[in-house]
Amino acid sequence: MKKLRIMAFLPMLAMMMIIWGFSANNGEKSSEQSMGIVGRVILTIENISGQHLSDEERMVWEDRIHTPIRKLAHMTEYFIFALTVAFPFILYIRSKRWISIFTMLYCVGYAAIDEIHQLFVPNRSGKFGDVLIDSIGITLGVLFFRKVYGRFHSSEI
Repeated sequence: MKKLRIMAFLPMLAMMMIIWGFSANNGEKSSEQSMGIVGRVILTIENISGQHLSDEERMVWEDRIHTPIRKLAHMTEYFIFALTVAFPFILYIRSKRWISIFTMLYCVGYAAIDEIHQLFVPNRSGKFGDVLIDSIGITLGVLFFRKVYGRFHSSEI
């Protein structure tokens, strides 16, 4: 049982390493990765709609959706991170309120540390706005956790 309790934290540690790894990429590689996703999104839209964009139209759409996709990626990774932080604590803490508070503080703290980390990566910058965007993902993750937890634990201690 003790090994199970320890292993419950492995997804959280994995997410921390994934987030840190993305942040360690220099600005050029980070932009290249996000532009790859933007290209796949545009290609998917073209395939679904049956319309094909000219090179100029493609560039306009790439410019329009690049930033929103990057910010959505921030929110998504921190949504997942919040879940990987919250769920193992069910083994230790019965109150979803305290799990939620701890998860929020831990995840927002990690988001801030990660943005500071980016200050030391070539062609990257740490942004308070990204911590706020990460916090949206964290909040959504905590709300999702609370909803799921509430389905299985009707009373709090």
